[in-house]
Formats: sequence, structure tokens, C-alpha cells
Amino acid sequence: MPAPPSGAAPAGETVRILETAGALLTDEAVWDRSPVRTDEPVNGRYTLYSALATACHQVTGRHSHRHPALEAVRAQIQDRVPGRRWKHRLAEFNAEASFEDVKAVLTSAIAANVA
Repeated sequence: MPAPPSGAAPAGETVRILETAGALLTDEAVWDRSPVRTDEPVNGRYTLYSALATACHQVTGRHSHRHPALEAVRAQIQDRVPGRRWKHRLAEFNAEASFEDVKAVLTSAIAANVA
């Protein structure tokens, strides 16, 4: 199998990461709405960032802060909240949004990457 272009994720990898992150955030009981940016869950609860980081590690074997899956979620957040200036978009959105909003950006990112 040929290597993807420099910096590009293999086909399907982005969607698998997004779906895995969605599966980690099964319901509000496992969601941590804090703005903490850690690669792992805290006390068994995931922020949007930690769910994406964990999913990225599970799918690729490592976490990449700028993986296309994380960038896809950042783009969906920007679409939902246009004009907003974020210092740490994933963390700040997680702290301000509802659980439904968090799940919606993941769902939208998946839809945008399925082709």
C-alpha cells in the first residue's frame, strides 16, 4: 500500500478516530465538561480532547495534536460558533457546550469525512 501524501492520514483513519471518540463519549455520565487538555481520561471521564486523543492513540498507536481527525472537529466547532476566537478550541468548546453539542460536532465531522 503506498504511503499517503506527507502529513495526510490513510483513507478511513480519520473516520475511525472520530467514531472511536464518539464511542468513548457514550453518555453524559462519562463526559467531563472541564477545559482540561489531557491525553487521558480523568477519573474515568473524557473531555472532547481526551476522547479524541485516546481514540487517535487507539487507532494509530500515537496521539497527534494536529491529526486530521482533530482538525475536522475543530472545523466543525468553528462552523457552529463562527467568528469566535479560541485559545484552545477543543478544550474551551468542551467547557462551554452541552453534551449534545459535543456529540453533534463529532457526528458532523464524521459526515464531512465520509466519502
